[in-house]
Amino acid sequence: MAAEDGPSPRELRERARGPAKTITTFGPEAYDDIEAALDRFDVDVVHESLPIPESSGYLVVKRGEEYLGAISAAAFGELRDPPAGAPWDASTRESAYRELVALLSGSSFEMDDRRRLVATAREVEDRAWRTGRGSLAVTFQSLSAFEGQLPVYDRLAAGTDLSITVFGKPDWEPPAVDGVDIHRDEAGALADFWVVAFDGAGEDEDKCALIAEEVEPGSYVGVVTYDPSVVDDVTAHLRDVAASTG
Repeated sequence: MAAEDGPSPRELRERARGPAKTITTFGPEAYDDIEAALDRFDVDVVHESLPIPESSGYLVVKRGEEYLGAISAAAFGELRDPPAGAPWDASTRESAYRELVALLSGSSFEMDDRRRLVATAREVEDRAWRTGRGSLAVTFQSLSAFEGQLPVYDRLAAGTDLSITVFGKPDWEPPAVDGVDIHRDEAGALADFWVVAFDGAGEDEDKCALIAEEVEPGSYVGVVTYDPSVVDDVTAHLRDVAASTG
């Protein structure tokens, strides 16, 4: 099957969008300092006043009436400035921002901050690292963008049994990395997309993907999804592109 015969990353991004979610913050006053972080996601944000200290506040994520999870005000600083360290770093793995990304899976986001997008992608990379096997496919748009993440992917490959495939337009010649298969996207088939997809080593509950499209220079619209059918189609699409790029 040619890559263009299946659903495109844009179509898969739209298919990954789930039911609307609501974030409710609780505290004496609205937490304006995290509003910018929450507003990046396509969710309803409301505030309910409680006669408690500001530091004792929290936020709750719901889908309709279904409670999904909560984050304490003590961790709100990580929502403003999320850690973007390696997947195995405790500060990244245990961050409130990563927890928020997981809670808001299926909610579209808009980001013009590359560091924040890297922090968002860490949710997928961390699952792959913890599982330690299966396939991880990543489109970096251009291989020069991969350069800054090379140490991370070197360790991902060396420290696991993952099969890793990287795509990018060949504007930089990366060194050979054991366990990382690099595909030069000469035709620019993936030049607009930043995709990180983990196939869960065949387990549906572990499958996840970030699908983001650069709609304007430096500005991305995307979604994180745990829908196994979407992740399967994303990985199939990338396999087809890999086959066509040799």
